[in-house]
Amino acid sequence: MFNKNICLIPAKASSSRLALKNLLKINGKELIYYGINAAFNSRLFGDNIFVSTESLDIKSVAEGYGAKVPYLRDQKLSIDPAGVVDVALDFFEKVPEYETFENLFIILPSAPMILAEDILKAYRVYCDSDTRCLMSVTETEHSALRSVYIRKQVIVPLFDQYINKKSQELESTFQINGAITILNVKSFIQQRSYFIHPIIGYEIPRKRSVDIDTKEDYMLAKFLMGDYEK
Repeated sequence: MFNKNICLIPAKASSSRLALKNLLKINGKELIYYGINAAFNSRLFGDNIFVSTESLDIKSVAEGYGAKVPYLRDQKLSIDPAGVVDVALDFFEKVPEYETFENLFIILPSAPMILAEDILKAYRVYCDSDTRCLMSVTETEHSALRSVYIRKQVIVPLFDQYINKKSQELESTFQINGAITILNVKSFIQQRSYFIHPIIGYEIPRKRSVDIDTKEDYMLAKFLMGDYEK
């Protein structure tokens, strides 16, 4: 199995909304720790757990937790419009020997409540689905079918046929939370895209789906993880 699955954790330092967020601590551990730890505890990767970063500080912390950081990526991959797809393609260009692996798992450090159990269950769903792409999802708090635009201060429904419906009458909707993505390596490199359809979903409960992008997200994650402000 250890020459079948590879885990990549993209961790930039230059986050535009929350500076150095991947080095912020919860319960004494940097955010980057939680994804690395879950990956190791899943026992799916052996030592094939990699962090991609442009930061020497993140590299040092990640290696301290046992992950591999074979190179520092170009700074341009850490600013818009570059995204995780570009980072993953860059990884295979820099270390092409891993193109022979079957599955790529991408785990975001901004989702610190991810568990090894999530990775294992997602992998089972992926293997049973006969698809080449899985993404973790979270049920939306309110049905997206009743979402609206605001255009010149006027409410415009996305879906006119649902706006008058009660939530109990509507099918549940989900959002991609980014915590776990599993991709067939060959298909990913060929298509150069996350979205290799059909995409199978793996649900993570909302209470463990905080994606840290702002200070408010960070404080909420700390609270949920029992790291209360003194």
